[in-house]
Amino acid sequence: MIRIRGVGTNSYVPAIRPAVGIFIDDIPLGAPESAYNNMADIERIEILKGPQATLFGKEVSSGAISLFTRRPDTQLMDAYVEGNFGNLGKQEFRLGGNLPLGDHFGLRASVYNNQSDGSITNISYNNKRMGDVEATGYRLRLLWEASDNFSAILGYEDHDVEVYGTNSLAQEHGDLYTIWEQSVLGISDPAQSKLDIIDPYSRKNSHSAPNGLRNSLTKIWSLNMNWEINDNWSITSVTSDQEWSNLTPGDDGSGFVNSAGQRVYDTADTSVGPYKLNDFYQDAATDTTTQELRVNWEDGDWSSVFGAFYAQTDTISYVPFSNLLGAFGPNLIIKAAGLSDLREDISEWALFSHNIYSIREGLDLTFGARYSNVEKESLKGQMLGVGPLADLNSPFVPATLWADNIPKQKDSWDEISGTVKLTYWLNDEISIYGGWDRGFKAGGHNVCKGDLPEADCPPPFASEIADNFEIGMKSRLFDNSLVFNTALFYQSYDDYQVDIQDEEGIGNSVQNAAKVKIQGIEAEFQWLATDQLRIDGNLSYVDARWDEYADAECLRPQYQAIACTQNPNGSFTQDLGGQRLNYTSPWTGNVNATYSGDFGNGIGWYVRGEVAFRDDRLFFPDLDPDVRDGSYTLLNASAGISAADGTWDVIFWAKNLADEEYLINAERNRDQSNPNFGGTPYEGYRVTAGDERTYGVTLKYRFNES
Repeated sequence: MIRIRGVGTNSYVPAIRPAVGIFIDDIPLGAPESAYNNMADIERIEILKGPQATLFGKEVSSGAISLFTRRPDTQLMDAYVEGNFGNLGKQEFRLGGNLPLGDHFGLRASVYNNQSDGSITNISYNNKRMGDVEATGYRLRLLWEASDNFSAILGYEDHDVEVYGTNSLAQEHGDLYTIWEQSVLGISDPAQSKLDIIDPYSRKNSHSAPNGLRNSLTKIWSLNMNWEINDNWSITSVTSDQEWSNLTPGDDGSGFVNSAGQRVYDTADTSVGPYKLNDFYQDAATDTTTQELRVNWEDGDWSSVFGAFYAQTDTISYVPFSNLLGAFGPNLIIKAAGLSDLREDISEWALFSHNIYSIREGLDLTFGARYSNVEKESLKGQMLGVGPLADLNSPFVPATLWADNIPKQKDSWDEISGTVKLTYWLNDEISIYGGWDRGFKAGGHNVCKGDLPEADCPPPFASEIADNFEIGMKSRLFDNSLVFNTALFYQSYDDYQVDIQDEEGIGNSVQNAAKVKIQGIEAEFQWLATDQLRIDGNLSYVDARWDEYADAECLRPQYQAIACTQNPNGSFTQDLGGQRLNYTSPWTGNVNATYSGDFGNGIGWYVRGEVAFRDDRLFFPDLDPDVRDGSYTLLNASAGISAADGTWDVIFWAKNLADEEYLINAERNRDQSNPNFGGTPYEGYRVTAGDERTYGVTLKYRFNES
């Protein structure tokens, strides 16, 4: 869950493209879920805020995070081994280095294995531990320096991540649980009920599903080539082929074969409670091929980049499910099986240019333009009465008639975006700037539903257009001992794309809010107070609001009853104009201090303290007040010693020293009854708590440097 200036994507939503783009060595990731697998051999990380249309092959509407790995070398031989050990069973091992292969080749490699124990005990499933994680992978990069003017890097990385169980915890149970206890189990004594609400910070949950596996696999091939034609011209090519897949069964992934001869997995549960009411498992995959070509030109006061970009992305999300609709005793249980089958092919291409012209000494003009075209062909259907879990159907639930013929949806979107910016140097130490950026995020298709011979396919949702106006200052003062930067920004989004959990069935759909406006101020500093003391930090105020959102849907039925009105289509909506955007915190900031020295024998030491603050936030897009998190402050600390020759480090660290209690996510439980089978619908929700206090030691050794 990554947000920049209040905007981002909360979770894996096949229909919606993330507003924050993630890049590794200039490669735009087709599946952002694969971003942070191997952080051991990263050289630097760059964060760009606001729309980026002309700096990258793939444009982004809110911001970009660029990770750059260490480049292979044809001369230097080095290697390192690292271990990271802490409480909650943390064991992380990393090994990497560079190997010259003659005068023209160099190989850089890194491999890792990370393991940690979950901190949650599932009291409804044999006190099993939830949240265990194991990740294994490697990265290879082969450099070919054919000449002083041409080089190519062939890269491959492979990652396997396994997560067991869930850390989420129900904070309210829907009426289905009450019906199940009273009508099926015959429990009327509250003392015998399992529907007690557990404190989310107790590190316990009550979940009926097995301690199941979520397994994600990532494979990325890449080829980066650079040709320096002469002092003025150069060409850069970035090619990638990416595969990401995720399997979410309820068991160990082996499954079983049902009566129709289909392999079925012991399912997970969307209701997240002490009784298993709603079954599902998910098999998702994203395959992406990208090609970016940049022609770079520089001469005196002028530099330009002319680029072309193409990407082909194929996504699949296959989710068999079964929902309990109601129960009136052990012999009358209404359950509907179904299948959510989402397939989408996305083709996109763009032409872009980014230019910097020095008008005169100390005054630079940056400008650029981009044309983007995105075409999506979708087969997205949610069908009842069919699929691998159809054996669970109630006899009252018919199969969807169009199950073998999901309607095809095909549309394209295009847009011209760009940037204009002026930078003025007041002197050698201080510059001020101001400018405008426009970003674009293509529209798309929602899921077709219905039980008619032809499915009910909603109209496509519109493209999102982001405009950012910003002025700021950057400075290096007092002989570069103080770096201070600040920015004042106003950002507006037209047809802002909102992911909404569906009222019926499973999954999410995307709705356009007419307009979102975000304004705020940011400041950051780095201060070398003395030769031994360094202090750095940042502070930001972000006022992010739904500017125009007259038809915002209400999610939970009990909130609908008090906040929403029913429109002619039968949906409950509200006007959120002027209200705060969900998942945004007005104030955030941190301050860090590092004090360092040596023991006189060359061995260096340091101590570091960190304080991070986040303001309160509402989680649901309808601003349901029951689902929120208060403000919190986290304290982190570390201390370490290093060899005089830099060959080894020992670092002791602790995070969340005060064991602060805070939440990181909230979702609906989907555990309400169907009103056609009695009762007023009432739905629960669940939350996920942030990490408790963790501590440990990191050991690192470097050798064979030459």
